[in-house]
Amino acid sequence: MKQLRLLAATVFLSLPLAVNAKSVNTNSKAAREQQLLVELTGKDVSKESDMTLYAEMVSAYNNDDEIGFKSRLQSLLSRFPSSSYADNALYLAGRLAVNHANYPEAIRYFGRVEKEYPKSDKVTAATFAKAMTYKKMNLGEFAKRSLMEVRSKYPGSPESFRADAELKMLN
Repeated sequence: MKQLRLLAATVFLSLPLAVNAKSVNTNSKAAREQQLLVELTGKDVSKESDMTLYAEMVSAYNNDDEIGFKSRLQSLLSRFPSSSYADNALYLAGRLAVNHANYPEAIRYFGRVEKEYPKSDKVTAATFAKAMTYKKMNLGEFAKRSLMEVRSKYPGSPESFRADAELKMLN
C-alpha cells in the first residue's frame, strides 16, 4: 500500500513535466489528476463519504501511517468541514503527533478541537491531552493551567479525576 502511494505521488508530481504544453487538452488540471488517481488506486475519491475517509484515517492511525493519515485528514477537513467526524479526526491527529514526539503540532491539533468544536464530546479529552503534552515538554505551568481548566469546566468527567491526580503529582 505504501509503495502504491509512493508511486501515485511520484506520478502525480511528475504529471506536469510529462505533459507537452502543445498537447494539453481542454480538461482542467484537477480533472486529469483525478483521472490519474482513479487509475492508480482504483478509487474515485470524489465519491468517498466522510465516514469512509474517517475509517481510512483510523486505519492509518492504527498502522502508524502518518502520511496516509494526514492526507485523509486534509481531505476530510476540506471536503466535509462540518462533518461529525472532524473533531475526532483532529483529536486523533494530535494523538498521532504525540506518538511521533511532535509536541507543538499536537498542541495545535488539540487547540483546534477546543476552538473549532467547542461543543464536541472530544473537547474534554483534547484539553486533558494538551495538558499531558505540555507535561511531556516540561512546561509545568502550562500543564497545570490546562489541568485546572479540565477540572473546573468539566467536573465529574473521567478527565477531571485524572486531572486531579496529575495536579497532585505536579505540586
